[in-house]
Amino acid sequence: MEIRICKDSKALGASAAKHVAQVLRERIAEQGYARIVLSTGASQFDTLDALTKETGIKWDCVEMFHLDEYVDLPETHDASFRKYLKERFVKKVAPLKATH
Repeated sequence: MEIRICKDSKALGASAAKHVAQVLRERIAEQGYARIVLSTGASQFDTLDALTKETGIKWDCVEMFHLDEYVDLPETHDASFRKYLKERFVKKVAPLKATH
């Protein structure tokens, strides 16, 4: 296990995003596609922001899954995880291969 200590959430988000971006690039180069699972919450703001700014990722080769959603909550609700991910990630990197 590798442990990284960062000075703040922005630095941690940037570090995590660089690592994820590198893995995505490698998987796409090796197999032509990659899959990613994203979670939501305030703890992910800096990571998702930094990840959407990474270059050289063929987002149309990436299939995205998100972890969960509230039952019967409309996507337009402020607490919707679908809304969160569309606003903070999907719209910034679209088109993705697929989203689930």
